[in-house]
Amino acid sequence: MAAGASAQDFDPRTRIEDRARPEFASPPITIGAFELVPQVEAGVEYVDNLFASDLLDVDDVIISVKPSVSVTDRRPDREIRLNLATGYQTFLDGNADDRFQLLASTRLRFGLGTSTRPFAGAEVRLNDSSQSQVTVGGNINQPLRAFTYGANAGVAQDIGSFTLEGEGRIARNQYDGEYIFRDQVFDVGFRDNMLYQGRGRVSYSTRPDQRLYVEGRYGRFEYDGTLPAAALTLPEVFAADRSGDNLAVVGGIQFQATELLSFDGNVGFSRLTYDDPSQPAIEAVSFEANAYYSPTRLTRFQLQARRSVDETINPLFSNLLSTGVALRGEHELRRNLILRSDLEYVEFSAGDLGNIGDEFRAVIGAIYYVSPRVSLNFRGETFRRQGLSEGNQKRAMVSAAYTF
Repeated sequence: MAAGASAQDFDPRTRIEDRARPEFASPPITIGAFELVPQVEAGVEYVDNLFASDLLDVDDVIISVKPSVSVTDRRPDREIRLNLATGYQTFLDGNADDRFQLLASTRLRFGLGTSTRPFAGAEVRLNDSSQSQVTVGGNINQPLRAFTYGANAGVAQDIGSFTLEGEGRIARNQYDGEYIFRDQVFDVGFRDNMLYQGRGRVSYSTRPDQRLYVEGRYGRFEYDGTLPAAALTLPEVFAADRSGDNLAVVGGIQFQATELLSFDGNVGFSRLTYDDPSQPAIEAVSFEANAYYSPTRLTRFQLQARRSVDETINPLFSNLLSTGVALRGEHELRRNLILRSDLEYVEFSAGDLGNIGDEFRAVIGAIYYVSPRVSLNFRGETFRRQGLSEGNQKRAMVSAAYTF
């Protein structure tokens, strides 16, 4: 029988589903200093409008199998995390080709507890656009094949009450397949791109629950190809070469208002310029604010507001200005039953054209831990986009996972 929910110590920034549940956690496989958690997940998903198109409205059922393993090495002075997953998806009605999936990511942190803390990471994704965190807009709602990979590295240095931090990142996005736009089908490979980023931060803190910071960011998108002849009727804002540079300077604050309320916000200025002189520059106030609130220890909300350059893998909206809000809610109904929901809204802007479209997404879901080794996952989603790229979609998914 399901156990009653119970309160526990936690950080309001940590998602409820990520909190420790020893009674519903399968013991990891230990090999030396490493802990391994192998898992396999199988699911079925119904999509009512596979291409999110008002003109090409076809439904399909997707069957998927996804084995994975997570590897962790935690020590007082370092933490190493590695996640590996493969998968296979098949579309029962044959409206899209079957696909192989791959996800590999690693996160490295060193010098924990010292004044000098290097960190690094890397990620590879093949036909896998799943995200666990709140993301506002820019998602791909079509069965488009995408191969993305990248890496980052940086260091944080404490000097008295100040912390200096620098980080560099590089990422590559490649697309393989046809994209449906209105009644047009075209190869989206001309949107292959590279992203280069640099970030520097100076923060000041005399208390562990409060921090002030100033941060400068530089990013550059470089697109490979040119518009294919098959997509000549694509709107100029989507077809244009949006290679360019983005520079932003922001100031912000992080603080723990109460035990159950935490806030992180910044505001500044962003300038986005394109290599193509026909594409007007974008200058705007940039901001990001996240508030984490738990009215009880069993309920958690995250409210996010953001305006920034879109860096998601959506080939139509990357390197445009996006402004959005998102609300995530989680509730531990019982110790082994977690309910969750997401509401997201975003507008996309392009220079003198102003707003060229908006997206709305609503998601409900639940995780039920049947035993330490078996869990069930339920998810329902509705999506709507208006503007130059209109469409809507509803999805329903159920999956079961087994941890070895």
